[in-house]
Amino acid sequence: MIDPLGTSLQGAQAALQSFDQAATQIAKAGSNAVEQVTNTSAAAPASGDGIVKAVVQASQAETNYSANAKVIETVDRLAGETLDILT
Repeated sequence: MIDPLGTSLQGAQAALQSFDQAATQIAKAGSNAVEQVTNTSAAAPASGDGIVKAVVQASQAETNYSANAKVIETVDRLAGETLDILT
């Protein structure tokens, strides 16, 4: 049987790790990151590519964490309702 609570907790932890990695990459990009992404020179796509991927990764991690949190909330609510029925 699938353990939704355990699976969701693992998913949330993985999302936090992914977000942490993305945040580290963004921080390493330094203060010139915005200039790298918005620069229209030929070298900009290569230099800004890493920061763009890191921002996308952070956004995906946030979505994954939110989805796992909703599953945890639902499992908690259903467990409470089950206990209410049994008592």
